[in-house]
Amino acid sequence: MTLTVGQVAALPDLGLIVATSSPSLAREVRWVAVSEHADPTPWIEAGDLLLTTGMSVDEDAAGTRAYVERLVAAEVAGLGFGVGFRHPTIPRALIKAAERAGLPVLEVPKPTPFVAVSKAVSRLLTAEEYAESAASFDCQRRLIRAALAEPAGRPGDVLGGVVSVLAKHVEGFVLHLTSAGDVITAHPDGAALRAPELSGEIDRLRPRGLLASASIATADEHVVILPIGVKGAAQGFLVVGSSRPLRAADQAVMNLAVSLLSWEASRPLVVDEAMDAWRGLLLSVAADSGLSVDLLDRLGLGAVNPARAVAVTVRGLGARPVPDVLLGEAQGSGDAVLARRATGELGGFARVDDDGSVAGSVRALATAAGIQAVGISCVLDLTDAANVRQAMQQADHAAALGTGLCSFDDEPARGLASLIDAATTSAWAVGYLGGLLTTGEGPELMDTLRAWLEQHGQVDAAAQRLGIHRHTVRHRLRRAEAVLGRPLDDPAVRADLWFALIAVSTSAPAVSAPDGRG
Repeated sequence: MTLTVGQVAALPDLGLIVATSSPSLAREVRWVAVSEHADPTPWIEAGDLLLTTGMSVDEDAAGTRAYVERLVAAEVAGLGFGVGFRHPTIPRALIKAAERAGLPVLEVPKPTPFVAVSKAVSRLLTAEEYAESAASFDCQRRLIRAALAEPAGRPGDVLGGVVSVLAKHVEGFVLHLTSAGDVITAHPDGAALRAPELSGEIDRLRPRGLLASASIATADEHVVILPIGVKGAAQGFLVVGSSRPLRAADQAVMNLAVSLLSWEASRPLVVDEAMDAWRGLLLSVAADSGLSVDLLDRLGLGAVNPARAVAVTVRGLGARPVPDVLLGEAQGSGDAVLARRATGELGGFARVDDDGSVAGSVRALATAAGIQAVGISCVLDLTDAANVRQAMQQADHAAALGTGLCSFDDEPARGLASLIDAATTSAWAVGYLGGLLTTGEGPELMDTLRAWLEQHGQVDAAAQRLGIHRHTVRHRLRRAEAVLGRPLDDPAVRADLWFALIAVSTSAPAVSAPDGRG
């Protein structure tokens, strides 16, 4: 998923016109830059759509040709030329030079401010980024379902399902190879014929074990080779190929596929770790589809009634993971389904007794050595996936409140923000704050807005809090209002703005401007 020059040109309400004939409108736009310099290349990056009113551009053919050549060398996506200022129309010499160089040029009419173009592109990039993340999460769920779809003892079915799901996600081909380069499974079937051409690369990577990886890119294809295994030598390789570039969201999907294939390949060697991996998959499946009795029974994970259960988070002291012995003791009691998370915490679900109390073996974890806190959610019907996600969030929040046992029901004084999914809130906040995350003055504007809101809209109090003059505060508020395009005297805007600023500050550095420049 990419944003192209052609898509920008087609944006409604901007009035952009493609000025060059047969331009490459399929070029990817990664951001918008504005510059009136004769040589803007020190301030732009590859993929930028450069906007200019042509203050440094004239009808001189040689000078115009040099200007275009500099832009092409910098690999800009295209040039947006604002007319009606220094130039009533785009200079003909510029259009000719751009057509010769294959650089698309868009005419920006005088009524359209450059900031409107920037905002529109920012919104599209944010939507593209969100769509990529959503597709990645959906694929990860399908990978987990594929791994759980067939019972243990039929590894070929599991491996084939994982490979098939991954190949469809990248819209290309996937090979699962042995360490010698032989094909275990492939999707589509014809992809198996690609194995011989990769044998040299596999031979080169094999001696490096699990540190081995490679990326091969041509004009028509992008291929990634990743090792499979748990420790020591690589037990196989995963080859992923696509006609499009593989992005960060794809990397997360490929990492999960590698983990699933590595687990399957290592099951005979690491039984305990494998069972814990299955329990970890259970948490993900439950959050997507609900916690069913059949799933619990099939995996042999204890006598937990999903229609009356709580979510549990067990946090170790400091950054240390929860000791393995405690995981075994809690799981062995039959009162809980717990698994280790990537953070080292334990997460899962626990039985609730008839009197509404949580199983004693789970509550006892709070006083065990090496434990900082145990968080317990309220009682919910966990056959509903939405309830599963809510319960997990509640348990995480309860564990974060402090040491010892923290039950969600014991903490009635909670903020509204804690009840909303953090990822959804962060994505919304990026879109809501828009230009504040992309302009150079954004940090000081956001700091001023936060101080102003904390002081109940009092300019003098905010100025004292920031150590600046009240006129500076008023100026920054006017600038922030202009960038946001929303009236700060609207109570609803103030409430939304507060939530957005908190979401950005609590999730930094993960939340940033859509292109990462923040």
